[in-house]
Amino acid sequence: MRNLVQIVKNHIRQSDVVVRMGGDEFLIILRGCPPEKAEEITRKILSDFEKSRFHPTFSYGIYPFTGSLNETLVKVDELMYRMKEGKKRGSV
Repeated sequence: MRNLVQIVKNHIRQSDVVVRMGGDEFLIILRGCPPEKAEEITRKILSDFEKSRFHPTFSYGIYPFTGSLNETLVKVDELMYRMKEGKKRGSV
């Protein structure tokens, strides 16, 4: 797990935040980061995950923080689970 967290830290700014939500779920807060840049960062993290010796799966959701924290967390969680379901069916 430490190696995977290090991969994430290698691609985010010092001012960004990584929070373990529980189990194998993490929240990465990229303050002031446009969605396009967040997508680019996510692709780089995913690429490094695929190169790691553990080959972990990686589902994510990107959502701009525009409302309350709770509202944003719900939206990101929904997006992440949609991606997980898509992978189960063989699509991303």
